[in-house]
This record gives sequence, C-alpha cells and structure tokens, in this order.
Amino acid sequence: MSHPEHADHPHWTADVDHEKWVEISSDGTVHISSKAMNIIWGNDSRFWHWVDLPETESCFKVGAELVQVSWIEVAGALDLAKLRRSQPTWYEIIFLIKFKADSFGWDQVPITFEVGTSGTAKQKKSILLEKYREKFNKWHELSGGCVEVKPDMAGYLEFGMLEVETRWWKGGMLFEGVKIRPLIK
Repeated sequence: MSHPEHADHPHWTADVDHEKWVEISSDGTVHISSKAMNIIWGNDSRFWHWVDLPETESCFKVGAELVQVSWIEVAGALDLAKLRRSQPTWYEIIFLIKFKADSFGWDQVPITFEVGTSGTAKQKKSILLEKYREKFNKWHELSGGCVEVKPDMAGYLEFGMLEVETRWWKGGMLFEGVKIRPLIK
C-alpha cells in the first residue's frame, strides 16, 4: 500500500512514521524498514511488491520484493539526532537482502552502495551480488560502508543502493531494510 497522496505516482516515497518503521535497540543499532526509504518504481507493482515477512525474519514484518527493474535506486536518511553518541562514533550501514531461487541479472553489473552525512561527499563502493544470489532464501547483511559521526554534527546520515548506469534487468530480490550499527573500536 502506498501513501494516498502518491497513489498515481510510480515511485515509493518514504513513510517517515519513525515510531512504526524505525527501531533502536539497546546496543545503539538502528533498524530502518524498507517502508521508510525512497524506492524508484517502488509504487508500481510491475516492478516492486510489498510482501509480508515472518516476525522471525523482520521486526517490521514487511519487505520490498523486487520483481524486475533495469534501474535500481533505493535511498534513505536518518536524523543524526537519533544516534546516541557522546564521542565520535563510527557507524556501519548494513543492507538486508535475500534472493529468491528464480532471481536474475545480478551477475553482470555491480550494485553501488553510498554512505555519507548531509553536505559531505558520499563514500561509494560497488559489489557484484552474484555470490549472494547463489545462496538464495538466506538473508545477507551487505555492508554499504562506514561513516564517522561526531557529537556536534547535525543533519542526516544518508545511504543508498543503486545501479543506474546500464539497462541490465535485475529481479527476484527481497529488501527488508537497513541496520545502522555502531562499530566498537
């Protein structure tokens, strides 16, 4: 289901109801549902579906299923005020992904993961996902990168996953959301 105000819009706009779609655990890990992220073509059932997930697999019990796209772009942001920190802290952004047995298109083009804070250049890393696709029906925690957040910083932690350079079709992936995990140094 999409937002009523975007019923005719093909792109999913993040549901920013943080009480419902963002969970912070006692160890400081922030879990953000796919529902709280912007997904290009995510409001068009030819390309993405919202699916129920078992409670044992997802604290939000919902995920985005990629049917097929040639242009994948998923982006999210978290207000830095939500991160508990009294000293500079490094955070790792983890994308939670599972492939279906009939997934396709992940062997030719790497997916780019981006991480950064408001007003800074984003770190980028590209990963070919074929080795994860071969282990289908298993949740994979893919590191999108790390970023240092200082106590006096304001703005947002911004992150994304994309492949917009080719017209290579990809499909058969479930996207549960992201974890933002503090790193112990």
